[in-house]
Amino acid sequence: MNKLSLYVLAALVLAFFVGTGFAQQQKGQTWAGKGYDPRVIYAGDYKATLLFFKHTQNDFWRRKPHMDRLQEVSCQDALNQLNSEGAWQGSLNADGSCAGVSIESPYWATGNRLNYDALLQGTGN
Repeated sequence: MNKLSLYVLAALVLAFFVGTGFAQQQKGQTWAGKGYDPRVIYAGDYKATLLFFKHTQNDFWRRKPHMDRLQEVSCQDALNQLNSEGAWQGSLNADGSCAGVSIESPYWATGNRLNYDALLQGTGN
């Protein structure tokens, strides 16, 4: 094989590994393409144990006073989703219980999920 063929072959192999996610590791915690795992602590800008919310998809994530930790949520539907997926959309009362259905329900996410999402988008630390 000549040098040009070797370079082309090497480039194709590299493209395969990068494209399939084998070469992309997320901070040594998980492989790209693998779904969110709540048992893994993802490094990033958000404290993993805190709870964040935003009113619209384009809004910024922020903490809610007196309800910024998962243990303060008593709504079982919210807890199930937040514990398994790290994210939930719905309304909560000030005491963390389930609120009535709202057309403009806020989005909720754990800091761990936000760090995971940032890693997938390539914006995490």
